Amino acid sequence: MIRPWKTPGSDEESQRLERALTRLQRKLGLQMVKKPKAASETRIDLVLPAPTHGSVEIAVRDHLQQDDAPVHYVENTLLCSLFGLLCWEAIFAPLPGSFFHPFHSGPVDLHSPDFYARRQHLFKRCLLQLEQPDYRQLIKARYQEKFGLQSPFVFWGMLDEARLELALQCIPAAHLHACFTRLLRDLKANRAGMPDLIQFYPQEHRYRMIEVKGPGDRLQDNQKRWLSFAAEHGIAVVVCYVRWAEA
Repeated sequence: MIRPWKTPGSDEESQRLERALTRLQRKLGLQMVKKPKAASETRIDLVLPAPTHGSVEIAVRDHLQQDDAPVHYVENTLLCSLFGLLCWEAIFAPLPGSFFHPFHSGPVDLHSPDFYARRQHLFKRCLLQLEQPDYRQLIKARYQEKFGLQSPFVFWGMLDEARLELALQCIPAAHLHACFTRLLRDLKANRAGMPDLIQFYPQEHRYRMIEVKGPGDRLQDNQKRWLSFAAEHGIAVVVCYVRWAEA
């Protein structure tokens, strides 16, 4: 199906169309259409000793770690896991053609264009639970009930009970709703590009996400889209640029 150019089907498509339009206007000598100014990037710069083992993300995690503000390396796993727990019933709804045997780790039509459309009413019902005062208890109960069962979204090895408790204590329901809604717009593309680290401030019931960039590294397109989304929804994200200290 051909869509009107003003209604791209995804954030990725919108980003590509915007770039193509800019190049075409420049090539034809047309007046450039001014686009809204992108939100300025919040950044921190660190000079750290070069690690003898481990990644740059782990080096930053250890440097920023505080007793009252723990830092976790989660990348794309934490928000996806919370989404998978809240929306378990919608994801595993036994719709025709979704499962052929009991050993599927997820519906076979997960990445089909109509996956969300077929289950829209089910996902809407799941997201409405975030408006209820007991949504945290619901997610924790789902964690206990489904622990260890295969899911295309829940990363059990990363999500222990302590981390789940911190996440639910510090990430507000409005942010979860916004992130899960964005995931549902494009499950394949939008589950990637999330920041590497998350720092919880449990005494203040807040958090921040941290995208880590080592020497010579730069933001990729899907990461830029997540940063723009975070700025739009008031989600605290910083980009940490690391240089190694000279020996």
